[in-house]
Amino acid sequence: MSEDDAASSPDGARLVFAGGCPRSGLTLLRRLVEPHSRIHCGPDTGLPPSIAMQWQAFASQLGALHASDFHLQAEDMRHAMAELLTGLFETPLAADPRQVLIEKTSLNVAAFEQLGRMLPGAKFIHVVRDGRDVAASLLERDWRDANGQAHPHVSRPDAALKYWGDLTGIGLRAERALAGRIHRVRYEDLVKRPKPTLTELTDFLGLKYEPAMLHFAGRPVELKGMERDSLPLINKALTQRRIGAGAALDGQVTPELRARLDALGYGVAPGAKRRGKVRG
Repeated sequence: MSEDDAASSPDGARLVFAGGCPRSGLTLLRRLVEPHSRIHCGPDTGLPPSIAMQWQAFASQLGALHASDFHLQAEDMRHAMAELLTGLFETPLAADPRQVLIEKTSLNVAAFEQLGRMLPGAKFIHVVRDGRDVAASLLERDWRDANGQAHPHVSRPDAALKYWGDLTGIGLRAERALAGRIHRVRYEDLVKRPKPTLTELTDFLGLKYEPAMLHFAGRPVELKGMERDSLPLINKALTQRRIGAGAALDGQVTPELRARLDALGYGVAPGAKRRGKVRG
């Protein structure tokens, strides 16, 4: 295969999809990996989950029609939709045949499994963060629907916690379905132990750790859309002050979400006392 063919290969080689519940640290991940000489990670595009979900809908609802009237088999449709998606990233990949491209739309997590089937050569990064801290951050947002109403997950603590639980649940199912192709990164590890965490990540990507990754502060970056909600903290050196910001929400954690927190290694939030028993 030539370098040009490799750049547009519909199996997704050299493509990495990062995702996780919004406010879990995807923009921080971008800031840390972008200085790497062989990683391209731009702002969110929002396109991968949309295309993957559309492909799934085509396959489930129109598969028989495609086959009978257009002589398009399931593999033909997968290949066509894969080419559509990979073609969107052809320019940065073609610029350097050694480059790995990380697309970091947070809601990629909702389509990890579909993307994995569509692009058998792609890899995935599941970014997680303490659900109480995620909920606290969500409740500081002013995200509204088309009618101007605030979304429940940015206006009610119970809905914010449930939103985190729903998306991490989808992500964990994808970890099982895509074993060997997906790597989990915790926000807290990026902040507290960035070098070993980034070394593990670059190993997963088939790359070597580069010290430049820890010297992102002050490096120019174009933030778009919801990424701007991370300003100005995202342009400063790593800080632990955001860890434990949701401790006050600990009393609203349901037993099911408590088990999820424990499974992800969070346990009791800093400064919070556990209330009630854990039911696994």
